Amino acid sequence: MSHRFNRALENGAWVFAAALVLLSAWGAGRGVCQMMTLLREQAALSEQLAQLERYALTMERSLLGLAQADDPKVRYAGYDPQSLYRILQDSCHGASACIEALEARTTQEVALETYTALVRLKAAWQRVDAALSDYLQQGQPAPMSLTTLRAFSFEGQTSFAGAVRDFRRASQRGQQTVWEHTLWELLGYFVLQMASAGVVVGLLWRRWGAPAMWLRRALYQPERADAARLQNTEWGELYQQLRFQERRLREAEAFMRDLAMGRTPAPITPTNAADPLARSSEWLLRRLEHQQSDTPIHRATRNAC
Repeated sequence: MSHRFNRALENGAWVFAAALVLLSAWGAGRGVCQMMTLLREQAALSEQLAQLERYALTMERSLLGLAQADDPKVRYAGYDPQSLYRILQDSCHGASACIEALEARTTQEVALETYTALVRLKAAWQRVDAALSDYLQQGQPAPMSLTTLRAFSFEGQTSFAGAVRDFRRASQRGQQTVWEHTLWELLGYFVLQMASAGVVVGLLWRRWGAPAMWLRRALYQPERADAARLQNTEWGELYQQLRFQERRLREAEAFMRDLAMGRTPAPITPTNAADPLARSSEWLLRRLEHQQSDTPIHRATRNAC
């Protein structure tokens, strides 16, 4: 009963160790995938913000060029009002697409600071878009109002460039927080994997290492062997089989030594009805007796009788 309980306990430990290994491997793979996803998202967000800043800079330069379009120095420098107007339109559409992409990217679970920075960025862009909408609806270069000219530098409100910088810093802090959380989670799964590997190594040692060492000591020093330690186990059966074979070998050795010294040994005790070693010893003794009876001394003795 105790052996069955120990075997069931050992099997349960193996199942637990296998579950730990699978769980830690799954968690480590999941953590690595999350880190790779964070890297891709961070790179995509940085590219999106850089593109938004380029659009904003292009629009601001286009507004300054259109505001000074009638200046001879500007025309001498090669600025074409129509080209600047088209560049302004394209940049405005591109900036709107970037804002929509940032909003779609930030709709998932994000920190409150990042969401607040996104709301401020949208509000700043809405002010810029409202300031440029009347001018862009004209379809061609025209005299520019002061509101349109100061679309990117409106006093008393957060500027568009400042809103972009605030959103960048907030998103970086949020990504850093998620990155640290994922890293700690990955470290925890790594520690769990090391612990599960230790459990597996311990079970392997208990299952094969320690019995093999005990069996080796028991074979070299049988008088110190504790046979009850591995009783009713496959290692105990192996030890008993090896001890049995050792005893049979010693019996055969004693039998052959007696024959070599001219003594008539006793036949080897059979262990079962079909013991080949015992039958061979009996056959050898009968053969030896038959050979001795055919010697000249035995024949002369029989004739004298």
